[in-house]
Amino acid sequence: MAGMGWYGPLIDLSTASSHVGDYVQLLVFVHKSTPIQYKLPKGGAVIRTDIQVGDDTRSFFSVSLWQKQMGLMAISGNIILLQNVRITRFKDFVEARSVQCSSLLRLAHPYESIISKDGVDDLVRDLQFGIPVKEKLRKVIEWVQRAGSTLHDIHLHSHQCAQQKRPPLKNWKVHEERTSRDCLSLSEVSHLTNSCKVTFYASVGEIFLPFTWRTHGESEKERMFISQRLSKSRDENLAADLICNGCELCGSPLDMESGSTFGQTAVPLYCKNSSNHLHVVNLIYRPFMLYVWDETGYISLLVKNKSAEALFGNITAQKVYFFYKQKHRGDPNPKSVQEDNYSDTDSAAHLKASGKRVAYSPSADKSVEPNKRQQSEQRPDFYLIWLILVKMLLKQGKNSPLKFEATVDVKLNGDNGRFEMESVSIPCFRPQVSSV
Repeated sequence: MAGMGWYGPLIDLSTASSHVGDYVQLLVFVHKSTPIQYKLPKGGAVIRTDIQVGDDTRSFFSVSLWQKQMGLMAISGNIILLQNVRITRFKDFVEARSVQCSSLLRLAHPYESIISKDGVDDLVRDLQFGIPVKEKLRKVIEWVQRAGSTLHDIHLHSHQCAQQKRPPLKNWKVHEERTSRDCLSLSEVSHLTNSCKVTFYASVGEIFLPFTWRTHGESEKERMFISQRLSKSRDENLAADLICNGCELCGSPLDMESGSTFGQTAVPLYCKNSSNHLHVVNLIYRPFMLYVWDETGYISLLVKNKSAEALFGNITAQKVYFFYKQKHRGDPNPKSVQEDNYSDTDSAAHLKASGKRVAYSPSADKSVEPNKRQQSEQRPDFYLIWLILVKMLLKQGKNSPLKFEATVDVKLNGDNGRFEMESVSIPCFRPQVSSV
């Protein structure tokens, strides 16, 4: 490892913004490691590990690791040397990301050996690198020692939950009502052993939308992460990728080749959320994975149509797609939005599998009185509002935690809907009034 060629200098995190586009070396302490992985139905997997690191010049800095082996080596509490990573900028956000020639070397582990002052001199002396690396390692260790236990949190509760024995298996199924429980952390949620409904507080980290209907090049894989698409440039196809034909009640896409299916191999024959078991066909949000996190870890939530509407401010997919089509045609005249029939050639082709017209159709406005039509012409641009909401949701580290309600099905794994989002709301905390 020590002999690997370096394509750039060893830098402090505080100077990263002056090295945008360059290869650099980073000697840092790992605060938190968050792997994001999804197995595609047609084979293969998309893997990325986001780590929060720090050094003596900057406490927090983001690094994206796109190699699986590097992600496995980035363990919380270790001091690592990241070799040949590239500094990138997305608007005002600066981060480092691994490339093909990048590598990772663990210099000090476990955490207890870093905190204890004994043996630090031996650790630095035995390091097979030059003086700049040794001096940087000593500075980072001294910074970790000053910060103390605030940089490392050992979750004993999570370990205890993992050690709990599962109930004995039975060869029959007993009907049980799912009870709702409040969880204090995502670590507690991820170690539940019984299917139930849970409520918890967490921050939004990423929206992941697998493209099962396309070939997967490197650039296409990155486009599955919505935050990457929004931060780089204006994305004109986000609404088209996120909306499809399907049942607006159960959220199942009608065409399994057109989008994410999360373990489904065929269109469900019956709708489990309909009283007559019939699908209500309309434009819907495709199922996607919402990665949420708190200080104890992260989980991935399966989000279907109705839950997606709640997440996007109760804006339906029909409204978003209609205004998206108007903008995509480049028609700046708002009056033509009202005079245009939503079931035109493009939209009819998009809905031919449904056999019914979308409920939100401006063609109905032609039969209303002129004053009502004038009021309808002043409707807001729901596509633009929706796009702003998505961008605001994905501002990592700048939003307060949201209150989520989810269904836990312990028979499923995390990639196929073990945690399915039911609702989301903005919590309201009452200030405590001290009594005199």
